[in-house]
Amino acid sequence: MLLIAATLIALSLLGAILLLGFSLHGVWLAWQGKRRRQGFALRVRACQWLSDDLLHLELASPWRLPLPRFAAGQFLTLLAQPEGERPLRRCYSLAAWQARPWHYQLCIKREPDGRMSNWLAEQVRPGLRLQVLAPAGHFHLQDGHGPELLLIAGGVGITPMRAMLQAWAERPLGRHVTLIYAGRDRAALAYHQEFVELAAQRADFRYCPALSRDPHAPPDWQGRLDAARLAAVLTGDCDVFLCAGQALLEHSLALLRDAGVAESRLHWEAFGAQALGAGSGTFALHWQDEALQYTGQPSLLHALHEQGVELPADCWGGHCGSCRVRCSGEVEWRQPPAGVLPAGQILACCCIPRAAVQLAPVD
Repeated sequence: MLLIAATLIALSLLGAILLLGFSLHGVWLAWQGKRRRQGFALRVRACQWLSDDLLHLELASPWRLPLPRFAAGQFLTLLAQPEGERPLRRCYSLAAWQARPWHYQLCIKREPDGRMSNWLAEQVRPGLRLQVLAPAGHFHLQDGHGPELLLIAGGVGITPMRAMLQAWAERPLGRHVTLIYAGRDRAALAYHQEFVELAAQRADFRYCPALSRDPHAPPDWQGRLDAARLAAVLTGDCDVFLCAGQALLEHSLALLRDAGVAESRLHWEAFGAQALGAGSGTFALHWQDEALQYTGQPSLLHALHEQGVELPADCWGGHCGSCRVRCSGEVEWRQPPAGVLPAGQILACCCIPRAAVQLAPVD
């Protein structure tokens, strides 16, 4: 009888422990979900200028808690409220990957007219708290990509590629990777020595800088990205990831298509305030009760942000839908949206006006 009683007590205790575990797991998931929807605070753990205009940041939880997981290639949205100004909201690719992240890394280029990048350059210091939204984005590495991977980056576009390389190094899955990194010279290549060392350590990784103005670089590193350089690394079963400014992005895509790479194997993300190139025309732009003006910006979203209307925007590429607005007036779609929109609504990141337009938030 004592044995039976002890067994029953043990089973009861085990059941209570399991129930408590499931309850705590539910609380954890609910808390993580709230963090993803509403954002959370992070503390600047470290900051370092990699060059005159490239700022490397490490962000961690103020309470030493684990951070939401993310896929290699996704971005983090930073929120800021400069004193006396409208709120700022900008997305930056995560520059490092961890299976269970305890900190995030960003590499931010200080743009001459970049409100967020200039604010960060002036304010950032260890201990500064920043409000962020959880990682998101459709541009990321998946297990099904490959078996050959070609990464093409220009400038600060190296940030998602660095994260992809770290994820691949953790789980190669038999894939070979080539990184083409375009820049003026070696000083313009962030994390350059890190890639040199990785190539020396691994036979399944090849590093190919493409330097337009570095006469002292090794001969095979000199010169712009061209058809011959691509032909040397392309294979028929290669998935290609690109992140660069518009000029390099368009040039690379043209070369890859001419080389016969299937559209389904091309994955790209543009970056920078001029990722779409300049628009054209000057038109009246009304946002609720504010009279603004469109003067040739790459998109309506750019025009709104330049004039202090910080419309939510995560991807700037027609994917996330954050910048959806009601629109009255004629517009030109410069890039297609990822989904179907209700009548009378547009994505501000995808359009420029062709006449005076009236914009308003979606109810």
